[in-house]
Amino acid sequence: MDSVYTSKNPAAGHVFCTLRPGVFCENVSLYSIEVGMKNNIVEKINRWIDKNKDLFGGKILCSGIDPECARHISRLFPASAVVCLEPSRDEGSGEKTDDRAGEGSLSGPLFLCGDLKSYEGGKFDTVLSLGVAPLRPLQPGDSFPVWKRGTLYLRRASLLMDYYEEEVHSLQKHLRPGGSLLSLVRSEQDEYFLGYCLAAAAEGLAVDTASVRQISCMENGEKQVLQGFTAMEGGRTDISALLAGNLNYSLDRMNTAAEELQGRQAEVMLQADIAELIRGYHLYQGESFKGKLAVYSSAQRQDVIYYFTDVEGDQPYLRRFHEGDRDKVVRHMVGELHRQKAGDKSISWKQLELQDDWSETEL
Repeated sequence: MDSVYTSKNPAAGHVFCTLRPGVFCENVSLYSIEVGMKNNIVEKINRWIDKNKDLFGGKILCSGIDPECARHISRLFPASAVVCLEPSRDEGSGEKTDDRAGEGSLSGPLFLCGDLKSYEGGKFDTVLSLGVAPLRPLQPGDSFPVWKRGTLYLRRASLLMDYYEEEVHSLQKHLRPGGSLLSLVRSEQDEYFLGYCLAAAAEGLAVDTASVRQISCMENGEKQVLQGFTAMEGGRTDISALLAGNLNYSLDRMNTAAEELQGRQAEVMLQADIAELIRGYHLYQGESFKGKLAVYSSAQRQDVIYYFTDVEGDQPYLRRFHEGDRDKVVRHMVGELHRQKAGDKSISWKQLELQDDWSETEL
């Protein structure tokens, strides 16, 4: 069944539905090796900067990065004016934190206390940003999107897009027309990262889908995963390519021929090959939403259908069946509803209509 996920366009890959081994030297202390390991995030980011050096212009704004990364940029582009925003220890914004000869000097970066939202330094040719907090917060606030079980991958990304737009706008507003954004965020390549990229597209940034890179590094003794991408101010993003690239990253690391998948793999596989809702139900326990059971057709094969469940207490589950078993699969799903009710009289369900299904998403 691998052919189900092979694009007619080979360049597109899968189809989206519509301390190296240590070399110890005599004069190198263990402490220095440990420090290097803990701080190789700077080295990794500098390498990423080097690979994208053609995108840097005469005025460069940096935010969230280590000061050494800003100095690296100044060394690469000695004729450019580099401003690096750092968190202020007090409430004063715009306070200089270095002793350069003056703001007009191009001998090194100018470090200022402040953040992107409050900074009013005009437009720049290039903005380089590293997000301080992970896109998926460990303790989400009240304003963070909440979705019910069974909400499909793309719909979740759409909700996250709305949430991240304000953060992305704080980057976009500092770019001149045609300027370049180099963005690093703390995230896996998942629906959170997809939502962030969609927010960039909504803010009028043309995301270069081919530029997406994952950077694995160490920071303060902890493993970090960053996603990096570049974008141009004043353009349009190829949304189809963006969605395909995001899903294909996961599909390439999955056994797409497996008849059964669980957890995140089930959600990714379903979104990648979903066509139409055949039959589905929302499950309730009293007034509380408990989950979703649904049967979908395949976008790639007319002879394939999917049975999907995401019910409280269990992982999302996906199983592939032959189209000829459609009636049997639907009967099994209805039987599962009755089995749930037999064990708990407060269980009820409501049949899904197309407009009720969270797979319907406009971007």
